[in-house]
Amino acid sequence: MAADEHFITVNSIIYYVRYEGNKENPLVILCHALMANNSMWDATVPALHQAGFSTLRFDHVGHNLTTFNSPEAASKKYHFDDFVSHIYTLVQKVAAPGKVPFAFIGCSIGGVLALRYAQMYPGALDKVISCDAPGLSTIEAAKPLWISRMAQFKAEGVENLAKATVERWFPEPCLDSVREGMLEQTRSCTLEGYQACAMAVMNYDYFPGLKNIEKEHVLVLAGENDSAIGPREILVNVAKEIPNAKYVLMKGVGHLPPYHDPEGFNKIMLDFLTCRKRTPFEL
Repeated sequence: MAADEHFITVNSIIYYVRYEGNKENPLVILCHALMANNSMWDATVPALHQAGFSTLRFDHVGHNLTTFNSPEAASKKYHFDDFVSHIYTLVQKVAAPGKVPFAFIGCSIGGVLALRYAQMYPGALDKVISCDAPGLSTIEAAKPLWISRMAQFKAEGVENLAKATVERWFPEPCLDSVREGMLEQTRSCTLEGYQACAMAVMNYDYFPGLKNIEKEHVLVLAGENDSAIGPREILVNVAKEIPNAKYVLMKGVGHLPPYHDPEGFNKIMLDFLTCRKRTPFEL
């Protein structure tokens, strides 16, 4: 089934959106990592469609085909709450007014946005899968790294930062084709888009509200070899704060499990999405 492709303007950002699958089926939102783009879900989408879901994915601001509509918009400071409200608007404009998504799956900053969506719109989701989120509050020790990376991007362009990022995201064992595919995606990130998202990473704290995520089934997933988010306890603690959430450590993968090992991720994802129990999910 061909994708419905849209360019939707929300608060001075022109979002590229793909709405795919049988529109009568439950909707799953897919939210990619900083520097990646919607293509990181290319192996996830067919599995979801085959399992009876429709999908909505998009590019983050300043990534790939999503652009700012003015220089003023590009220089504005954005917050994760802005991005979450934009995603809510995209669902209403592209899927249908009043459409209630079944699930939100996000990776890296997308994992933060998935959980924040559940906080901002209680009961608007049934399931949440948050993969390798950098915690649910800014990691103070990481701020100098973000400042350094933004400076590198501005001084050198995207290439060196893209290569270093992909190397960090995909430790061995990893297929060369996986790294090469993600490197191509990271090259589609603009300086303005990187800065907008990186500044948001440096300014959020959603941890105190995790205990209020009570209506959604939540899976917090971490890659066993992910060195990008700091100590493993960060995501263990996130899962502990959410009533009935489940923490899963996925073996042999780094920061982007859906792209690093699509087959392994898809099994975990579909087992969780099709489980109807309210008790903590067990693999």
